[in-house]
Amino acid sequence: MLKLLYNKKASAALANLSVGGRLPHAILFEGPQGCGKKLAADIAAQYALCEGEQKPCGVCSQCVKVERHTHPDLRYFTVPAGKKEFPIDLVRQLRQEAYIAPNEGCCKVYVIDQAHAMNASAQNALLKIIEEPPAHARFILLCENRSMMLPTILSRVTAIELELPTVEQCAQALASLRPQNSPEERQAAASGAGGNIGRALSLLETGKPARAMADAKKLCELLIFADRYQPLEILAGYDKDREGLLAMLPLLKGMFAQIAVSHYAKTGRDERVCNRVTPAQALDAAQAVEAAVRQAGQNVNIPLLCALMVERAKQALH
Repeated sequence: MLKLLYNKKASAALANLSVGGRLPHAILFEGPQGCGKKLAADIAAQYALCEGEQKPCGVCSQCVKVERHTHPDLRYFTVPAGKKEFPIDLVRQLRQEAYIAPNEGCCKVYVIDQAHAMNASAQNALLKIIEEPPAHARFILLCENRSMMLPTILSRVTAIELELPTVEQCAQALASLRPQNSPEERQAAASGAGGNIGRALSLLETGKPARAMADAKKLCELLIFADRYQPLEILAGYDKDREGLLAMLPLLKGMFAQIAVSHYAKTGRDERVCNRVTPAQALDAAQAVEAAVRQAGQNVNIPLLCALMVERAKQALH
């Protein structure tokens, strides 16, 4: 059964809107790319088309077809490949189709992805059908920023904002969605994506988390045993990859924290490292990395923050 992860407010809003068995004719889901807007649209479509007593039941033929994206009364419209703007011709096509009666469901559902990519003319064309929709039509708009939508559109839709999970919640979700990846890779992806599950899944497909894990191990070793220049050589590879840096640094921080804890373990600790670094030094180094994580999230110049992090970590470790 489809479910919005870590979005209790949005889920509750959808449930409340469906009371009485009829959703509003137009809903707008707002949130950054990868936050689950398409999933939310599918759930809303299940609410609209479900034949079960308690909606959405997730098991009736209507719900199953929605989940499989095979329902004849569920239509998706988005920006064509290679285009940056939602074309007005596509809006006109949607308007013509909206007057055609449903094939098998109680209504027809139109999902309009990247609605924020419509210019004013396209939005005004959409407004005509949203203002006076056919009784059987439901419209679901997906946008990244409602400020890019015309006030006239916003006044005729019910807006629901989707929340991003925390990094920890994202990592938990990845454990079930991508069990084939290691816990370190999932943690790196969750950190690099800032908790955005969709972006984290995309990161895992690129292989960046695996690189982040390998680089974190190298950096930890070099910061302890090498000079300042060797860590900077590795970090130079992230000068134009803030997302990758945000995936790698939390792993590095965790390694220093683990060094501090390992001093008190009876087995499994690296004696070479423990003989070189005290628990207090390891924790200070972890704090230096944590400061770099915060700065990276604030769009600070990457080479500068990396140089500062290396200097602070080196001072902590020696």
